[in-house]
Amino acid sequence: MYTMNIFRFIIILISFTAGQIAVGQIKEWKPVYTSQWGHLISSPDDSMSVIGVFSTEASVMLLDSTDTHYRIKVSNGDIGYIEKQPLGRAMFAKRSEGEPAQYFYRGREGFQAPHQYVQVSELRVREEPNTSARVVRKARLNEMMFIDYVPLYADGWVYVGDHFHEQPAYIQFKFLGMEVSYEQVLSAYLEVKGKDVEQELTLGGRLRELGWNGTAEQRKEALQYYEQSLTNAGRENPKVDIAFEKLLAGRLAEGITDYERYAVVLKQLNMHYLVKGTRLTDGKITDKQMEALGMLKVDDIPGSPECGWEPLYFYQSPGVQVAFEENQEGKVLGGVYQIQFGKGDVTLGLGKEYLKEGYSEQDFVTKFGHLLAVDWVGQPHVYRIANGDAGVYIFTFKDGRLVQFEVMYFC
Repeated sequence: MYTMNIFRFIIILISFTAGQIAVGQIKEWKPVYTSQWGHLISSPDDSMSVIGVFSTEASVMLLDSTDTHYRIKVSNGDIGYIEKQPLGRAMFAKRSEGEPAQYFYRGREGFQAPHQYVQVSELRVREEPNTSARVVRKARLNEMMFIDYVPLYADGWVYVGDHFHEQPAYIQFKFLGMEVSYEQVLSAYLEVKGKDVEQELTLGGRLRELGWNGTAEQRKEALQYYEQSLTNAGRENPKVDIAFEKLLAGRLAEGITDYERYAVVLKQLNMHYLVKGTRLTDGKITDKQMEALGMLKVDDIPGSPECGWEPLYFYQSPGVQVAFEENQEGKVLGGVYQIQFGKGDVTLGLGKEYLKEGYSEQDFVTKFGHLLAVDWVGQPHVYRIANGDAGVYIFTFKDGRLVQFEVMYFC
């Protein structure tokens, strides 16, 4: 339910222990797929000149061939040779005997796609395989990364972008490993607590991150420990507002888990919208209301929901977008799709609260925290309220103030 520009590859220079191989510019990634795992070697005449190891059904580009070998490019841009084997045009989620699990872990059941987990917090993901390339995002601790090729030379990079290489992304393999548990980090943290300030702060930060992805009890415990460590060290983390996070964690712990009760509480809030002082109720907004408000009718709004809800046409004005569909009785009904607060005269009513430009994030969490879902590590300051069983309302805050509301539907 959680919600990149398209980049082109430039010339990449990859250094190996055996020498350097220049990789040409990739305009389009048209892969074939291996049928069994194996080693990528730099020379077809030297089986010991191993560059890396690839998984079963690895995505590769076929460049050339000899009597015994294919010359290929693997996902991270490395070029080398593999012994000839059947190459497929599609993937069928197969694995071959002996595939090394230390590189290509497939989960406890053994049938997931090959993957490993990020071992550090805020790992920089780059658009090219070098440390000077632009950072496209930061990966979280324990984030699952799917990989099909592992370089065996020092500080090698793995490809973790999209399948078609339209949104390239790379990280160094040395930062991947098996999933780290909350209990493991807690044990390591307690071992250094009060003994090594830097290690305590590092592990305390990791504990906080894992706590946010864990249970309510783990969140509470992790935040308490991290706060203690910062206080004892006389430090502050400008990226972390512990007092606010403790408030949020406490309200989430009071969340309504019973679906029917949740639906009743949400209905009682009577969500509605005020555009230029005119009250609009989601699902009952009419075509005439939009015309009276002087909103511009458009054929389409890029990125609007396409599944579960299929609006036929749209209206928009500064700050608000409304989408319409025609129900079975032939009546035209509309719903608010997106609000950009501060770009127009628009307010969202929720219970006794009126959410508009400048509305406080702390007030929002205090009053509605029992209804919220949040991915605090991946998308901090973005909150979700369930919209039945097929959609979600999303509230985004910046610098402690409300900036956006939008609706998303699930496929």
